[in-house]
Amino acid sequence: MLTNSFTVPKYFIPFIGITVLGICFGFLGSEQAQNTLSILGILSIGILHGANDLKIIAKKSSQQEKENSLPFFVLYIGVVFLGVVVFYFIPAIALLCFVLVSCYHFGEQHWNKRFRNRSNPFIFFSLYGALIFMMLFALQYEATVNIIFQITAVDLPHSFFWLGSIVSFFGFCLCAFMEKIPLKVILLEFLLLGLLALLFLYSNLLFGFGLYFVLWHSFPSLQSQIQFIYGSEIKNSALQYIKSALWYWVLALLGLFLFYSYVNLPQEYLLSLFFSFLAAITFPHALVMGLMFHSKESNAG
Repeated sequence: MLTNSFTVPKYFIPFIGITVLGICFGFLGSEQAQNTLSILGILSIGILHGANDLKIIAKKSSQQEKENSLPFFVLYIGVVFLGVVVFYFIPAIALLCFVLVSCYHFGEQHWNKRFRNRSNPFIFFSLYGALIFMMLFALQYEATVNIIFQITAVDLPHSFFWLGSIVSFFGFCLCAFMEKIPLKVILLEFLLLGLLALLFLYSNLLFGFGLYFVLWHSFPSLQSQIQFIYGSEIKNSALQYIKSALWYWVLALLGLFLFYSYVNLPQEYLLSLFFSFLAAITFPHALVMGLMFHSKESNAG
């Protein structure tokens, strides 16, 4: 299956094992160690999984990549910079849009193609992604509310995130029941959600988000993209993917490095800047992935 959520026997056990190790590391590891490992993972696998969007668009359009790379590249980078501008001038709206888009994007990657009879996948995908975010924010409230306040000057109460967690959980369960998702799959998801809750509780905000983002989102996304772009025709397709993504990957890292180097920000604002950077590159990536999942090539997978 093209885009499963890794909650299948082949991948579920080792990924659960890594998550358990992550819980132990979050409980025992220092703040600096958690942040360092998280940043390395996000800047490598996390950024890489969104670095081939232009090639996906070229594949989607069924045109030659070389004929479309420049205009698509300019448009794509333009959307990224637009996200930065929106974050600068209307940060509250930008942050809200980022969370909403990410909720759907995470849910879409996790569940897309697993069930073909969904009546309203938008609600289902969004509720699952919202559950992940709300759990993370509720269990890492102090760090979360500090970042939100630094970006938007809005101070949200703890009850907002707990209520969001409860509503999204029961909404997800109701949708799962209405869609007649097999009980075994739901139980595996509950196990995963329980372990993620422990991870979010015992680690810091960056490590909890980073492990979920890299392990449970970016790796499945990479698998989906590689199969969409190359199918089974090209050997060493993972290496081909990395070569194709290298320039955008380097450009994204270089832009972040230059900003950190030449913009004088207080130390306590660096984490807010990092999440704003992720938000800016998430908007166009989520759109591209949505196009990929609805393409004929993807449906055929």
